Amino acid sequence: MSSLRRLLCYLRPYRRSIVISLLCLLLSTPAQLFPPLVWKYIADTVIAAQQQQQLGPALLLMLVVQLLAVALESWRGYSLGVVGQQFVYDLREVLYTRIQAHSLRFFHDRRSGDLVSRAIADVDSLQEVVINGVDNIVASGLQFVGVAVIMVWLNWQVGLLTLLPMGGVALLVWFYNRRVRGLYRRIRDRLGDVSAKLQENLLGILVIKAFAREKHEITRFLAENQRYLGEARKGVLARSVYFPAVRTVGFLSSMVMIGVGALFILRGQFTVGDLLAFRSYWWQLFFPVFSLAQINEMLQRANAAASRIWEVLDEPLEIVDAPAAVALPTVRGALALEGVSFGYQAAQPVLCGVDLTVPPGGRLGVVGPSGSGKSTLLALLLRLYDPTAGRLRLDGHDLRELTQESLRRSMAVVTQEPFLFNDSIRANIVYGRPEATAEEIETAARQANAHDFIGELPDGYETVVGERGVKLSGGQKQRLCIARAFLADPRVLLLDEATAAVEPESEAIIQAALERLMVGRTTVIVSHRLSMVRDCSPILVVRHGAIDEQGSHEELLAHDGWYARMYRLQMRVGDDV
Repeated sequence: MSSLRRLLCYLRPYRRSIVISLLCLLLSTPAQLFPPLVWKYIADTVIAAQQQQQLGPALLLMLVVQLLAVALESWRGYSLGVVGQQFVYDLREVLYTRIQAHSLRFFHDRRSGDLVSRAIADVDSLQEVVINGVDNIVASGLQFVGVAVIMVWLNWQVGLLTLLPMGGVALLVWFYNRRVRGLYRRIRDRLGDVSAKLQENLLGILVIKAFAREKHEITRFLAENQRYLGEARKGVLARSVYFPAVRTVGFLSSMVMIGVGALFILRGQFTVGDLLAFRSYWWQLFFPVFSLAQINEMLQRANAAASRIWEVLDEPLEIVDAPAAVALPTVRGALALEGVSFGYQAAQPVLCGVDLTVPPGGRLGVVGPSGSGKSTLLALLLRLYDPTAGRLRLDGHDLRELTQESLRRSMAVVTQEPFLFNDSIRANIVYGRPEATAEEIETAARQANAHDFIGELPDGYETVVGERGVKLSGGQKQRLCIARAFLADPRVLLLDEATAAVEPESEAIIQAALERLMVGRTTVIVSHRLSMVRDCSPILVVRHGAIDEQGSHEELLAHDGWYARMYRLQMRVGDDV
């Protein structure tokens, strides 16, 4: 239960509310235990001794005590409910913040749907246990002890014999915990698999429908769901044996109480009022026992959920700011790579010993076959990864000596697959500079050749683009991403196949916008289309993780290597078209 104990640390800010709730519990518990004593008084004194005048005051006293207990319980429930909601908010905030802090490698190794399941379903499953569970353990414990003391006080023989079968519950709990400790973790993992598959299918719905693969994907989803069902059934079976067994123990305790109590009445050692009180107290004795059995079951499920949350929170951060990291107040845009090597896996290097420099305002073109490490170079410049050897510099500063925020605010990236949030066009453009004015937003859109098509939309800049910009064409989405880069006004611009995924009629418009965007900025262009890098100097040909060729467009053509062959091939294809 170390995971659950760790969760209790998140309750420290709410100690006051919890203490007040516990005080309410301490006051309400005796009040809840009071009515059976009144029933005993009514049976043995009011009825047996024919003292009718005492009936009204006895009932009134019981009503007042009950109303007090209800008021205390109501306040306790409200206070703990608020704490529970705040606990979920705090834990989900910590988890989301930690997820955001992880490097790209963390996300490459995990499915986003499973992370969503941990942040939503697993956190939600902890709320009831951490708040109500702890509270119910204390409440049930107090109630059990209180009832046990009263029953032994009324008649120690009947009381002890009634309590004896309850010891069997402890044995049941021990067996149950051994059975389900690993089971509930497997259930949570299978639920994460279902969530991941569902999210993947929703994101890929266009491809699924385009290839008429709905039945295939339904079959795959059902397979994941079936695996979850298989584990969930085992959990249902365990609970179906556990709880009836606990109730059976309680029934045996009730039989002992009734039998022994009746025998003592026949012997004159027990009164009918005593038996009435015992019967009432037995329900108050068995309820906390059964409640604790339920809480134990919830604790096992919560422990499994908590372990999945700690896996994310305890995962070491790969990219962190150095203790003495500085933020650059001004950026010129000089880039340098010195002997940079990197591999996503240690045994498979992607880049090996890369050296290059780009002066402020210069343009660097990077070309090469797929998988040669071109996009990896941009990820290293953004410090989404750290090199395994060598260093990268911005204006002479090692990137590891700069704060990540200041580094990335000095850069903007336009990728092959434009990403837009399910928000308005305005919100997507100002994403990198939220304080921008309406005039600045429109200027950026005009520079990106996006203002005209925005004006034709029903709600203009307030048009919601849909998830991942689904309501817009590829070219329109890319122009909004370029407008976002214009508004951010970076000193370093990274273009990763920025025109590769747009329709032909949009390519010229986008290239014109990119030309305006590159003016006065240090620019690194990664492209398969050699026409995009023709004006860059130098142009690097990256093959097998190393710089295979380097020079201007004319120098590379004269070299007659890979660049020249690919350029002639692309020009020939263009002429044929």
